[in-house]
Amino acid sequence: MDVIEQRIEEFKTWYDNQQPHHHAAVHFLCDLIATIPQVKSVIGRTKDYDECISKFKRKYLPLIKPEDHDYTISSYLIGIRAVCNYSDEEKDIQRLPKKYFRETEITDKSGQLEQTEDKFGYKSLHLQLVLKSRLKGVADARKFKGLRFELQIRTVIQDAWSILDHQIKYKKSIPQSLKRRINRLSALFEIADDEFLNIREEIAQQERMINKRLIKGDKIKKTKVLDVFSFLFVALKYFPDYKFIEYKVDGFVQDILLQKRTFTEGELNEALKTNLSYVNQIESEIKQRLNPYTKIRYACTNMIRKPLRRSSRFISKVFLS
Repeated sequence: MDVIEQRIEEFKTWYDNQQPHHHAAVHFLCDLIATIPQVKSVIGRTKDYDECISKFKRKYLPLIKPEDHDYTISSYLIGIRAVCNYSDEEKDIQRLPKKYFRETEITDKSGQLEQTEDKFGYKSLHLQLVLKSRLKGVADARKFKGLRFELQIRTVIQDAWSILDHQIKYKKSIPQSLKRRINRLSALFEIADDEFLNIREEIAQQERMINKRLIKGDKIKKTKVLDVFSFLFVALKYFPDYKFIEYKVDGFVQDILLQKRTFTEGELNEALKTNLSYVNQIESEIKQRLNPYTKIRYACTNMIRKPLRRSSRFISKVFLS
């Protein structure tokens, strides 16, 4: 048996003995990384033995001289993938694990791809990490101290592209026409990533503008057709302490616009100004607490569908139905 075969045999023995330990470590690391706020999903795996040997032969064996005998085969057997929503969160995820891990190597596939014109693939940030020795308050950390693993950080879009890219990543000799189509598709994924980030920033900017309008006491834009932001501007004037949830607001505004697609910021304000005190009175009479959505819905009834009748009996029936 030559030296290379002996080292492979030694690695196989070590790999088999370490399997239970590494499987337990995957669960431990996934749970730990899942505590990072920006991480929306995390999965992990133990690398296959054949995959480790294939990488050794492809990447490291050509660098070993025939006379070199003093080496061992090792590998980052554990791979963890953390997925976030937006590209600017990748660096946040990279910084936060330093509380638990020490970086030994960083591979920025995003930066590599940006420096090339003829390569296709998915962007992601790859970190080789080692669990720190002393971690207070982290259960079972001592069992896995010194453990090495690879952490891949991707956005949702990058992760989707990687699934497709995996099918073609080893087919580098495909026709130029196919390469061009793949490059075009890859560019679309990058654009989608950038656009989601830009949209998030624009939404945040609109929300800041609402707060400024409220603080400055801006006038109601009477002819502005209602949208999520103008709805919040009006609603927060009457319900300043209520926390409106984004997806509920959007659905509520859509319901209003289905009834009257030209419904305006001015009409919403007028409805609340005119009818809210009466709705509050009915709330007291029926001895049932109503949330702001219910109050707004019935305050707007006379402007959307049918007149809001001045009958506590009628209103009680509607509210309780």
